[in-house]
Amino acid sequence: MEKYAGTQSLARTFGLIRLFTDDQPVWTLPDLIDASGLKRTTVFRLLSALEGEGILRKTPAGDYALGPELIVWGGRAIRASNLRTIAKPHMEQLVQQTNESVTLDILWVDDDNRPMSMVVEEQLGRHVMGMAQYIGGRFPAHTTSTGHVLLAWQDGAKLDQLDLAGMLKMQKTEIGSKKQFIAQLDDVRTNGFGQTQDLLEVGLSAVAAPIFNTHGQVQGALCIAAPSSRMTADRKAELIGMIVESANNISTHLGAS
Repeated sequence: MEKYAGTQSLARTFGLIRLFTDDQPVWTLPDLIDASGLKRTTVFRLLSALEGEGILRKTPAGDYALGPELIVWGGRAIRASNLRTIAKPHMEQLVQQTNESVTLDILWVDDDNRPMSMVVEEQLGRHVMGMAQYIGGRFPAHTTSTGHVLLAWQDGAKLDQLDLAGMLKMQKTEIGSKKQFIAQLDDVRTNGFGQTQDLLEVGLSAVAAPIFNTHGQVQGALCIAAPSSRMTADRKAELIGMIVESANNISTHLGAS
């Protein structure tokens, strides 16, 4: 495959940026060189350019961290999300009705082709004890109700491309094998909603419903999460009805039939 001029430099640049994660937000120059596998001169040149553009910054100790320009970019990306704009008033209404926290998630695939559920909008509930995630947070799809929903409506070819077995190893649960997980996805699709308990975190329960676009493709998932102590069978049934209705209303606004 023919490579266009500059694509290698871009790939190396973005590869460096991706090394900055929640688990390791700060890097020394020697560690970046080791982790990237690039020559010292190449890494130093790329870091200097990124620092000059505000994408990276130097800490007082002389290490590297993500810079303020990425915050600006992230804000623009969020504001440009039509899904987020349409969903937000429905999420606010759900919080008013339930007093529970509500999130909007999309499917995100990591560099190892493992599916994750990524939070793109959140409205906090009014209980002292409740769920508090953060926009941009990513979690293995099998541990979240939204992840189950986002995968349940993918076609077989898409699921075959994803490393579901690798995802299941990220955080061990009672789900077990890839075959068992796909069987659960079939149930989610049949029921029209997803639900989890004690998967992402012990004591946390959640219900989610799919949001479809005008092409009938799942574009996001709406979720209500709360401590399992508040998720009685009757309460869960009530919340499922609310989340499904809200997700359907958002889908209608997006042009889904």
